[in-house]
Amino acid sequence: MSVPAVDPEIQTLLDTADTGVFPVHGLDEVLADPERYALLRDLPDTPADDRVEVRDLHIPGPGGQLRLRVYRPRTAEELPMILYVHGGAYTYGSPEAEEGRSLRYARDVRAVVVSVDYRLAPEHPFPAGADDAYAALTWIAAHAAELGGDPARIAVAGGSAGGNIAASTVLRARDRSGPRLLFQSLTYPGVDAGLATGSAREFTDTPVLNRAALELAVRYYAQDSHAARNDPYAFPIRAADLGGLPPAYIAVAEIDPLRDEGRDYAARLSAAGVTTELVQVPGAVHGFDLLFPQARVSERSLADQVRALREALHS
Repeated sequence: MSVPAVDPEIQTLLDTADTGVFPVHGLDEVLADPERYALLRDLPDTPADDRVEVRDLHIPGPGGQLRLRVYRPRTAEELPMILYVHGGAYTYGSPEAEEGRSLRYARDVRAVVVSVDYRLAPEHPFPAGADDAYAALTWIAAHAAELGGDPARIAVAGGSAGGNIAASTVLRARDRSGPRLLFQSLTYPGVDAGLATGSAREFTDTPVLNRAALELAVRYYAQDSHAARNDPYAFPIRAADLGGLPPAYIAVAEIDPLRDEGRDYAARLSAAGVTTELVQVPGAVHGFDLLFPQARVSERSLADQVRALREALHS
């Protein structure tokens, strides 16, 4: 399999990237050095949007106090809610690091977005992060009124490792008769530990996320546990049955080791009778819309994510 050409605008941005401590090449080298990847947990905040109120809440979580960062458009109306799960190879990231996407969802979807600051591997491997996300979901459903949200209109969204944990959260909600969910939005999700797809085998040196970094991320999250690698709450594609889940929007980047497992998960959802929209973004690399939101391909993808969430939550 040959690696497709990167979108020209994205390629220029990659060549001239000034993304602070985040490496657009050689993420595996950073993940292999805990002192370096710890820096990624302190990425700079996104400038505020005065149309959206932002505040932090702290709730009881499975591992102690759990922080939720809440984004709410400045309106008195009751709004749908989106539980958002940030990415970061399971080892770094924060609500602040993906604040641009949360603000965009809150403003343009017109929803209360709640981003969960879940525990990170390798210090807290599976099931810690997944447990935190599900705890956040059950809390926001039970406390919707104090958030100005509608408990009957909830979606779960996330990208990359956050897409994995978002999908896991959706599975748990079904299996435990938890909060009823209207929708799931997964952006370039990592849902499989096998790394056996064509893109995972062949895209060994792609920008932002390469195969070696992906191997490290899975190892840190699963801790080389055979049981974890086959647990559907750790890697949702392992679920025997995907029926009865809410409709899904899945976006994959064309030049991404995770591309094919995202496509495979979409196919399995569809085969199980779940209404599923799959979008492959041409010329895009992993994390393109977060790292380079100004690029035209990023703007189109973000607008499409907003469209899918808005249609699901405001229909």
